[in-house]
Amino acid sequence: MEAFTPIDIDVLNERKLLHVRWADGRDSEIPISRLRGYCPCAECQGHGTQIRWIDNRAASILDAQLVGQYAINFQFSDGHHTGLFRFEHLRKLDPQEETKWGKPEDSLIRQG
Repeated sequence: MEAFTPIDIDVLNERKLLHVRWADGRDSEIPISRLRGYCPCAECQGHGTQIRWIDNRAASILDAQLVGQYAINFQFSDGHHTGLFRFEHLRKLDPQEETKWGKPEDSLIRQG
């Protein structure tokens, strides 16, 4: 799906943001604390139905690696590195997209 295809991803630790340019022309600026806070991995989210927020506003991104053609994996400064952020999930974490997708805790894509 074109809306969920990133064409450029920049980590802007000094601004505490992840900048993503999408194939549909949209630009997203996602706070790194939001990425860490809504990490979709089982370690952070468990296996229940309740979405959990991991509060680590000081986290920065040390590394980012593409996973196939569908996700990105971040290594955070707090040592966490197990979350696979599917592109659709990443797009839905953009605060400016909440009116379209709802709050992350309402639309988090469960990933095992």
